[in-house]
This record gives sequence, structure tokens and C-alpha cells, in this order.
Amino acid sequence: MVAPPTGRRRPRLWLLFYALAWGGGVVAYTPLLTLLLPMRIAALGLGDKVGLLSLAAVVGALTASVANIGAGALSDRFSGGTGGRRPWIVAGVVGAVLAYGLVAVADTRLEILGAVALFQLGVNLMLAPLSALAADEVPDSQKGLLGGLMGAAYPLGALSGVVVMAASSPTARLAVTALLVVLLMAPFLAVFRVRAPLVSSPVDPAVVRSRRRRDLVALWGARLLVQIAGAIMFAYLLYYFESVEVGGRVLDADRMAVRVAWLCGVVAVVTVPLSVALGRWSDLAAARTPFLQACAGMAAAGLVVMALFTDWTVAIWGYGLFAVGSAIFLALQSTFAMQLLPSPGHRGRDLGVLNLTNTLPSILGPGLAYVVLGSGGFQSLLLILAGLAGLAALLMGLVRER
Repeated sequence: MVAPPTGRRRPRLWLLFYALAWGGGVVAYTPLLTLLLPMRIAALGLGDKVGLLSLAAVVGALTASVANIGAGALSDRFSGGTGGRRPWIVAGVVGAVLAYGLVAVADTRLEILGAVALFQLGVNLMLAPLSALAADEVPDSQKGLLGGLMGAAYPLGALSGVVVMAASSPTARLAVTALLVVLLMAPFLAVFRVRAPLVSSPVDPAVVRSRRRRDLVALWGARLLVQIAGAIMFAYLLYYFESVEVGGRVLDADRMAVRVAWLCGVVAVVTVPLSVALGRWSDLAAARTPFLQACAGMAAAGLVVMALFTDWTVAIWGYGLFAVGSAIFLALQSTFAMQLLPSPGHRGRDLGVLNLTNTLPSILGPGLAYVVLGSGGFQSLLLILAGLAGLAALLMGLVRER
């Protein structure tokens, strides 16, 4: 076990292991929700698989919304020991692993929905305290770098899908997913078992809290807008590119799917070093909002390019701008939010409220996309999403640095 440092700054190894643990959280839900759950539902042959998957997504989003706030609040209330919030994280890992087993044996619609709800309870019991732990123990001067490392951990979700799908059976794939989660979480929880010195509270809480609440409202709104754009774009990405011309002609769905898969992989690789570099740069500059505004603006510009040009070569540059800009925006903003929390005693609960920006888009986005695509097509939808990202950049301008 490594003892906590005497100063406020965390060692680079602490930050790296934390980012790996965060990647474990991403791996916990990415293969299951994008691959394994849809495959399990299809294999059961219970009728309308699209309808059941959609219902499971809504049930999961609603459960996650409540569970994240509740888990954060519980870890606020009962985290006074030397381990801080770590026991709650361990309990969440155990709960998520057990939920994989429930998915494997579920045979009816009700059992599938119950397994999804229990999985969301477990994974949010893991992620809510993990997020609040960073707010507790990482000084503001390192939160940009930590946000960059957390952003770099997100591609682990996509890569884990390749590893998981190499297993020979549905049950084995769920077991491999559980093993990956444990392996990624273990280094941080095993090596840094003792709570590091807590980040101090504001000198004048009564004055600072009021200002920070206003800043958090603007930050919450900006994140929600970018998340809605991202949720819609990634859900309909393949359908968009099926309308794009390659060499003057439209490719069939299978060939375009291969191109889109490679495109997403390249974008993920490019995002990793840029996320870390910009996070560290924001630390050195002691400023977050200019970087966040630039990233939101980049995402908006990419969506405009995708809306106005239907040639593959130009469209992929537009998508690259959007995907990189939105990914770095969300990564850096998550740790910037930790700096603005009004009350050190309610960090877990408040971050749970901010987490609603991750779940609400799954509920709000499909309806917006359905209405716009039915009347105006992809160009109209992309321009609306560009407007949302541009508005997010403006909202970030209202947030005052600490």
C-alpha cells in the first residue's frame, strides 16, 4: 500500500491509476449496453426486440439518474473512515459483477428489465463515489490533467468490445467483461487504499456557495446541450454516413459500416493525446473556460461541416472535429465541475445531480431526432445540433473561474 502524500498534489501514479479505474467504469457499461444486452435480447426471441431494447434503455436511464444521486449522497454521509469513499466503490464493483450474472440467466422481459435496473444500481454505486473521490482528493491545480486522463480512458470502452467479443459464448463474454472491470479497478483500490488529504473548503462558504450555484447551473446546461448532440449523433451516425457519397456514389450499408468503424477508431486514438495535453495546458494556464468554449465551438463547427457537405472526405473531417471537440469538452468539464461544487459535505450528491446530463439525453434525444428527421432530414438535424453546441460555448462564457 502506498501512503498518501504529505502535500496536496497527488503523484502521477495516483492520477494514472485513478484514470484506469475510471476506464473500468466505462468498460462496465459500454460492451454490455452496446453489444451484449442487444444480443441477449435478440437471442431470447421475445418478440419486438427493438421495442424491448428501447424500454430497457429508458428503464436503465431512469434508474441511473436516481441511483447516481443516491449513491453519491450515501457516500457523502458514510465516508468518514480512512478509506473514504473506497468501500462504496468496491460494493459497486461487486454489484455490477453480480448483475452480469443476472443478465446471463434472464429469460423473460421482466427479468431482462430487472437485470438492467440492478446493473445500473451497481455501476452507479461504483461511479458516483469514484467521481466524488476525485473532487475530495485532487487539488484544483491537477484537475485539468486528471480530466484529460479520464478522457483518454474512454476509448477503453470501445477496445474492450473487441476483447469481449473474442470469447466463445454469451456467458463467457459477460464473464470477460466482469474480469476487465475488476482488473482496471484493482490497481487504484489496492495501492491507494487510504484516503489522501482532502481538498480544502472555500474560505467564505456563504458567499462562495451562492456564486458557485449560479455557475453550476450554466455549466449543467452547457453539458446537457453537448450531451444531447452527442447522444443523437452517435445513435444515428451510421445512418448519416449511409447518405454520404464516396467517389460520387453511395456505398451499401455493410461497406459503409466498416468505414465508420475505422473512422471511430481513428478518432478515439487522436482524442487520447489531445485530451491529456489540453487538460495539462488548462492546469498551467489556471483557466478552464477558454478551453471548454473552444472545444464546444469545434464540435459546433464539425456539425455544420457535416450538414453542408455530403462528400466522404469532407464529412469525415467534420465528424472528427465534432467527436474530438465534444469528447474533450465532456472530459475537461467533468473535473472543472468538481472545482465549483458549493459544499464539500455534499460533493457526491451534487455530482449526482450533474450526472443527469448523462442520462437525460438518452430520454430526450430520440424524440427530437425522430421529429426533425421526419420533416427536414439530416441537414436540419445537424444544424440544430450545431446550434446546441454553439449555445453550450456561450453558456460556458457565463461561468466564472474560481
